[in-house]
Order: sequence, then structure tokens, then C-alpha cells
Amino acid sequence: MAGFTVALVALPLALAFGIASGAGPAAGLYSAIFAGFFTSLFGGSQLNVSGPTGAMTVVLVDIVNRHGVEGMLAAGAMAGVMQIALGFLRLGNFVKFLPHAVIAGFTNGIAVLIFLSQVEDAWQEPIVAAATAAGMLAALRWFRRTIPPAIWGLLAGVLVNEVLIHTPHIVGELPTGLPQVALPWPDASLWGELLKPALTICLLGSIEALLSAEVADVMSGQRHNGNRELIGQGIGNLVAALVGGVPVTGAIARTAVNVKSGARTRLAGMLHAVFLFVLVYVLGPWASRIPLASLAAILMITAVRMADLEGLRLIPRARWTYGVTLIATMVLTVVQDLTIAVAAGVALAMVFAVVELANPQVRTRAMNAVMGWAERGRQGSLPVHPDVQVVAVEGPLLFVGVERLRERLSRMPARVLVLDFTGVSTVDESGALMVGRLAEELHREGRVLYIGGIGREPLRMLVRMGVLGSIGRRRVTLTLAAAVMRAQAEAQAMARA
Repeated sequence: MAGFTVALVALPLALAFGIASGAGPAAGLYSAIFAGFFTSLFGGSQLNVSGPTGAMTVVLVDIVNRHGVEGMLAAGAMAGVMQIALGFLRLGNFVKFLPHAVIAGFTNGIAVLIFLSQVEDAWQEPIVAAATAAGMLAALRWFRRTIPPAIWGLLAGVLVNEVLIHTPHIVGELPTGLPQVALPWPDASLWGELLKPALTICLLGSIEALLSAEVADVMSGQRHNGNRELIGQGIGNLVAALVGGVPVTGAIARTAVNVKSGARTRLAGMLHAVFLFVLVYVLGPWASRIPLASLAAILMITAVRMADLEGLRLIPRARWTYGVTLIATMVLTVVQDLTIAVAAGVALAMVFAVVELANPQVRTRAMNAVMGWAERGRQGSLPVHPDVQVVAVEGPLLFVGVERLRERLSRMPARVLVLDFTGVSTVDESGALMVGRLAEELHREGRVLYIGGIGREPLRMLVRMGVLGSIGRRRVTLTLAAAVMRAQAEAQAMARA
């Protein structure tokens, strides 16, 4: 039953995405049937259902416009080879390292592109489009448990068109037999130009497929094999190219329907392809009468439903870096392309993460508390000196933010400054040189720098960078207690001088 239900969902979407991509309805159907079968057979998820998707359609439109359908088929085949290679290289978990803001950004950008791309077709016959949307929305509210909403929408659109409109803008004749198998092989001069489109298809297809597999895992309690899933997706895209279909990827909506309909094994995904083939053969004459405006309305509603509205709602509550990354990725997806958008979004998120992680925190510590903790037995014989200030530095000392930290520390008024390095885990070359410059700056002003509680790795970096001479070897200690005691003694000596 799960396979048949998913086939009902897939039929109108395969038609719509095939037409929207510019490759035609047959290309969408062939992909959903043949590539959908083989991705279920060879994929790493028992429940993931693959086929043409809205996100992939946005990418394919540009490829078809630039290089034609033959170029799209070749790019799809190249992407399939790339995905198989990624699977064998065991890169099936890379999607887990994509920040949520990047995923939400390109998802919303793709939703905007899908919606805008269908406005023209919907506007050709607005009454048909409105009837389709009304039927689909009504089904979403009242009848979604019986027949998929897109089917209700198509029924409403076809009925209105046959009774009132009689538009000539319809799907047209559909294939009822097996496709011809041919290896796409464009001119040699095109292979270099197709490399970037193929990379985009590979990137988007892999991300969507792995996200869809994650959704299936959450809903079913199963666990997918990401590497095998990429191999299965690659095989599916090679098959799609051979039969003249558009590239495919994991379809989250169809996967969710598959799980909710009771699927437990990959057989359901394979049967969905078989049932879809039968439906096309049986319903082909009826499906050929579907108005293009109806399919446009379905895609517009699909775009609204696929938008990550929760990600947008998080912007006011999350840190400002989340919103900047999401909006930047979304805008670049709309005005540039997906590859640039994802690369820029990841780079931006990494920069924000490095800045945050490498921005050490500084806290002034009360001297009496430090002395009481460090040297209770000797506190009475060594009174707290007012010229000594202990500052706790927490976090890694990396190239980001070290100059700002140096300026802040150099402005502290104490004649003897003790840096508590107990909370410093890592010091890079820039951090070590900053400490050396701080010591030299304080020395020129007649002041002294101590470092206490330093770990062995940070100490090795200070030695390697030659900054111990600027500080003084006896002023760098492994324990905070030793540094504080020596600082106290030197402050008293400076006061007597």
C-alpha cells in the first residue's frame, strides 16, 4: 500500500518538475520510474524515495537554457559518477557538518525561485490555477489521509478547464512504453563547460538525499548508511541520464509519505516506481489533458510548503550571526547559484565560528581569593600587594582577536600583571607573539608581566616562538600559585626601590 500511495504523490510532481525543468514531462516520469527504482534498490536508506524535486528543477532550468537537454543529460551522468566517487571516499556524512543556517538559507532561496518561475504559467489561466490551488488546499485540510492533495488539485483544475476554459496549454501526449537507452555524449568542447553544472547537481543531490534519509531515520527509528546512499544516488542519476530523464535526489515529502504509509523496507520504494509506471500506462490519456496552469499551481504550493519558515522564525531569537548566514545564503541562491551560495554560507559560518571560539574571555580575579586558594599557608607571611592584578584568560589564544586582547590587557593599571592561563587550551603563533609584544610594552612602561598556570602545549609554543626572553623565564610558571607568589615579591621590591 505504501508504494501505491507514494506513486500517487509522485505522478503529478514528476510531470510538473519535468516540464518546469525544460526537459519535458517524459523526462520527469522516466526519472521518477527508473532512477527512483534503482536508488531504492542500491541506496543506503531503507525508506528514502528519490525522484525529480523542486530544488533540482531550479538548477536544471539554467542548464537546459545554456546547454540544451543533451547537455543536462551529460551533466547528470557526470554528477552520478561524482556521487559514486563520494560514496567510495566515505564522505556520506558531510551534510552533518553543514550549519543549519546554510541549509535553511538555500532551502528558502530555492522555494523563492520555484514560486517565481511558475507565476507566468499560472497567470496564463488564473482560474484553472486558482481551482487547482483551492482543491489542493482543501485536501490538505480535510482529505489528505485518503488521496494525496496534489491529485485533488489536479482533478479540480482539469474539471474547471474541461467545463469552462478549454485552454490549449496542456501537458500533451505522454509516453506509454519503455524509453530508448542511450549514453549522452555531447561535443568534446562542452565537457569543460558542464563540469560546474555537474558539480552543482552532485552537491545539491547529495545534500537533499542525505537530509531526506535523516528525515526517514527520525520518523522510523532506522539508521541509514550515508556512503551507500550516495552510491545509490549516483547509480540513479546514471540511469536517469541513460533513459533521458532529469537528475534525481531524495524527496523529503515522498519519503515522509512512504514512512507514514507503513513502509519498512526498500521494497516500498521500488514498488512505488513499478506502480508509477502502471499509472502512466493506464492514466496516460487523462494525464495528457492536465493544464500547465494546474501544474504551476501545484509547484507554487509545493514551494511555499518546502520553505523553512521555522528557520526564518529563529532569526529574532538566535544570535545575529545565524540570521546573517541564513539571509546571505538565501539571497545568493536567488541571485547567483546554489554552489556559490552554499560555499559562501559555509565560509561565512566558519568565519563567525572561528571569531567566536578564538575570542578569549578576560576576567579580573580578586587577589585575596587567589591567594586564599593558592597559598593558604603562606598568605599571612606575604600580604596582598595593591600593585598586583590577576587576570584570568579563558579560551584559545588564536590569531583572531589577539590584538584586541593585547590592547585591553595593556590598558590595565597594575604595575605587576599576572595572567592566569589555567583556562587557555591552545596558543597559536599569533597568540604567542602577542604575549611577547605585551611583555615588551609593559617593560617599556616600567611594568612587569607574569604568566601562571600555563599548560605544556601553550608553553612549548611560547618557547618555539622565542618570547620567553621578552617575559623572563622565571616569570612563566606551571602553577598559578607560583606566579602569584613571585609577583607579590617583585611588587614589594619595586615599592621599596
